[in-house]
Amino acid sequence: MEKFAISLALVASCAFGASDEAAIQSTFVTPWVQAIQSKDKAGIERTFHPAVRACMNAGGREFFDNWLDREAQSPPKGAYLILKLAPMTEPPPAFLPEDGFPYPVKPTYQVQIEFEQSAVVFHLYLAPSNGTWFEVGPCPNEKGMAFFHEQLIEGAKQKEKTARLLADLKDPLRSQLTDLLRQQQKIDAVKKYQAAAGVDLTTAVGVIDALQKSDH
Repeated sequence: MEKFAISLALVASCAFGASDEAAIQSTFVTPWVQAIQSKDKAGIERTFHPAVRACMNAGGREFFDNWLDREAQSPPKGAYLILKLAPMTEPPPAFLPEDGFPYPVKPTYQVQIEFEQSAVVFHLYLAPSNGTWFEVGPCPNEKGMAFFHEQLIEGAKQKEKTARLLADLKDPLRSQLTDLLRQQQKIDAVKKYQAAAGVDLTTAVGVIDALQKSDH
């Protein structure tokens, strides 16, 4: 009887997992992909968890507007592949200072999505609300917003540096990098430029991103 009860519990657990994953794909993945590929910032915002949207309206609007602008700026193209869809087994990574960017709700699932014509893998953390799944991200408090403003200043300096380096980029290297981008080999282009220019990875990515935009 005990073995039978354990078997039933395992079956129920698998069923709930399959149900969650089907709901995630239909209520989150499909609308999120449609919104991000069409540069629909309002659509992307609708995929944020209600607790995150409440944070946006409580003083974090500038932070999230910047987030939405970046996501809509260079939308990924082509078909997408879900690399991972699984329950969270540990807290999401802290890319921002934790004391300035707490999570308003704990994410319970993670999904990794890769697009056919992009070298970027999107790592998204999700939580449900009323049967629908949404993206969960950190919400900046007063300390977080101060950090955010400091990063904006640094970003402006980095952008100016990128523009200067792009203007100095000459053939044959420029043509070689452009060819790599046209062949969808962005990572190779970044590595080639980084080695040739002797710059850090962040700067190399910025210059290649700028070159890719200038080529369109």
